[in-house]
Amino acid sequence: MNLLRRLAKKNAANDFKLLLFIIAIMWGLEIVNMIFDHSLNHLALVPRQPSKFFGILAMHFLHWNIPHLLSNTLPLAILGFLVCVNGKAKQITVSIMLITGLSVWLFARDGVHAGASGLVLGYWGYLLSGAFFERSFRNILIAMVTFLVYGGVVISLLDFRDSTSFEGHIFGFMAGVFSAWFWRNDIKANRHKNLRSR
Repeated sequence: MNLLRRLAKKNAANDFKLLLFIIAIMWGLEIVNMIFDHSLNHLALVPRQPSKFFGILAMHFLHWNIPHLLSNTLPLAILGFLVCVNGKAKQITVSIMLITGLSVWLFARDGVHAGASGLVLGYWGYLLSGAFFERSFRNILIAMVTFLVYGGVVISLLDFRDSTSFEGHIFGFMAGVFSAWFWRNDIKANRHKNLRSR
């Protein structure tokens, strides 16, 4: 019941709409990309190329094919849903995207980096580390559910194949941990405010 009440809150509902909007953009771009032989992927991120700096954000929305997008959509929806329940999803999402993209642009191998897996790993890192930074029953429960359902995501952090942007995975996870630490006080204050307003 508490979960349903939280989702009924205006902020959580808006956060969830944003998550659905992000996923819809990804699928819309992939459909357009298929029609034009994935020519939109020239907008993806290329490390240390000033002309590709906009890829810091664009990389999260672009994918190489339908299987690539499918592999990101379900975990993004589920983990994103849990982030929305926890609060401050807009801020968390933007900070993960920016930190991941900037880190990849600065430090990753040469090549074209695209895909939402950095955001997925960011959500995963955020939800797990939130139990450490705010040791509430709620956060510990969310972290346990996150690990039980998507514990296998840790394999992505160890996938060093040439065809995989493992830098995006690692920096995404680190961005999620940083976001949990950075926004911890705001999220806690917002939650207490909601409790007082009932």
